[in-house]
Amino acid sequence: MRFGSLIPGALAAITLVLSGPSAFGQEETPDASQSESPPAWAESPLSITLTTYLWAASMSGDVGVRGLRPAEIDVDFDEIFKSIDWFPPPIMLAAEVRYDRLGFLSDFIYLGLDADAASPGPTALTADANLKTMIWTFGGSYRVLQDSPVTLDLLAGARLWMLDANLTLTGPLIGTRQGGGSEAWVDPIVGIATHINFGGGFGFKAEGDVGGFGVGADLDWQLLGALQYQLNESITLEAGYRYLSVDYDKGGFLYDVAMQGPLIGGSIRF
Repeated sequence: MRFGSLIPGALAAITLVLSGPSAFGQEETPDASQSESPPAWAESPLSITLTTYLWAASMSGDVGVRGLRPAEIDVDFDEIFKSIDWFPPPIMLAAEVRYDRLGFLSDFIYLGLDADAASPGPTALTADANLKTMIWTFGGSYRVLQDSPVTLDLLAGARLWMLDANLTLTGPLIGTRQGGGSEAWVDPIVGIATHINFGGGFGFKAEGDVGGFGVGADLDWQLLGALQYQLNESITLEAGYRYLSVDYDKGGFLYDVAMQGPLIGGSIRF
């Protein structure tokens, strides 16, 4: 037998062996460890959101301190910047810490105001009111509706009011009389909050609460609605309207006031 005639057959056999099972019509099973992509990290259920905002709120109602007739205050929101006491400046901050369906909410406002007022009665008096107001709303929330474009939270907490009021009354019979007083109280509150995701980065949030119930104020309630635009995963801008009303009358200190007006703000989420 000639070796030359064996060489082509040997080379063909070697080629089949080196080609593996696919050369015999069998498919090679891929290695599962190579074909599967690594699992993606799950989104953390914990989030922290910080918000700063500007609320151009009008103020109207009655303010009174012991020993003086109450004064009627009426400052429109377009006049509020002329009436604000800028030293110290107003502060408006909010925060939310959320873990899955549970949340903790905080909203802090400090506002100093120096406004003209009037004191109606048998003899009308002119008045000047200097008010320093601190409002801190805090509490918890539970999200009853979560996995949809609409969320719904139940709220329960409290609103702390700290007020310092100084009034000056002037009239033809009394001349000029001055008085002042400070008061602090806490109102329990309950409420609801919702958010609607329109898509394309746009959304709408609304919130309402009511409280007081005679524990602090006789009545303490607010409504808020805002259109939101999410710039990215972390930053959201918003513009809306807010109404906050309180009726407190104890120990000669009267604060029956409503604040309302447009607001703009921005949030960052961690």
